Amino acid sequence: MKKKLLISLICAAFLSLAAAPMLSAADAPGDDYVIPKVEGLKFKDKDGKPGKLQKLVAFPHSKHASVECAQCHHTMEADGGAIKSCTEAGCHDSLEFRDKDNAKDIKLVEVAYHAQCLDCHKDLKKEQKPTGPTACGKCHTK
Repeated sequence: MKKKLLISLICAAFLSLAAAPMLSAADAPGDDYVIPKVEGLKFKDKDGKPGKLQKLVAFPHSKHASVECAQCHHTMEADGGAIKSCTEAGCHDSLEFRDKDNAKDIKLVEVAYHAQCLDCHKDLKKEQKPTGPTACGKCHTK
């Protein structure tokens, strides 16, 4: 009896571990997902005056399924698997516009998105692998 119980518990634990990634993937957004507008985000036109938001970015999630979730959602392991908003306090929570003085400041949500997406696409392009767009108007379509 004890042996059957032990085997059952081991099987249940194994199945739980095997199913966890599938459950997470099931919660992923569909291919019609559009990265939402960040309220309060500031933009600047080329002439230095306050600018307007580019069109929103469509994000076909399944095309990124081969990438480890934590590569984009970099806090999920520390947060017990939870996926938080990029603009939560302590992450990319600066909504200031990007200019020459802060163009590399990863605290700016705009810089974080561009660094994550564009850098990956450009790296794949250099390796002559299939990749997503690298031009503004090819991402900002919605």
